[in-house]
Amino acid sequence: MRIYSVAAILVISVFLCSASARHSSTAGRTYGDSLQADRDKYINSLRELIKGREKMTVDSVFKNLKVLGGFPAENLLLAMNSWSRALGVSCGHCHETSQWELDTKPDKDIARQMSVMSTRINQEMLKNIKGLKNDRPIINCTSCHNGKLKPALKIND
Repeated sequence: MRIYSVAAILVISVFLCSASARHSSTAGRTYGDSLQADRDKYINSLRELIKGREKMTVDSVFKNLKVLGGFPAENLLLAMNSWSRALGVSCGHCHETSQWELDTKPDKDIARQMSVMSTRINQEMLKNIKGLKNDRPIINCTSCHNGKLKPALKIND
């Protein structure tokens, strides 16, 4: 059940975070940030790698997924692009881009924990706040990071 809940939040976050993530071609586009071309390079490479398996579940196509699962593999590419845009980073910030499944960078585990945190906030907390103007409130990476690695509100560096 937890994985399907995370998957639902993931899908919603993808569409809220970045409309540009839906484009597969980079020809003739201008980028909202300087790292989009770098992300597109990796995303396009991964699209080729999973060609023919896009609709298979993400956990059957990619290795070492610890938090996400149960949705089409192609959606993971959209989500990762959205999350990296929300943080103002490229793929190499969390991943070893030559071996995506490795856990050598601490930021990858931090991202996993943040995903679990936002899912819990969305499922357990936001739905219980009465009087919100939005009947389906949601937080995602952009809610705090807004394109920057460190959120605007810093308690401790």
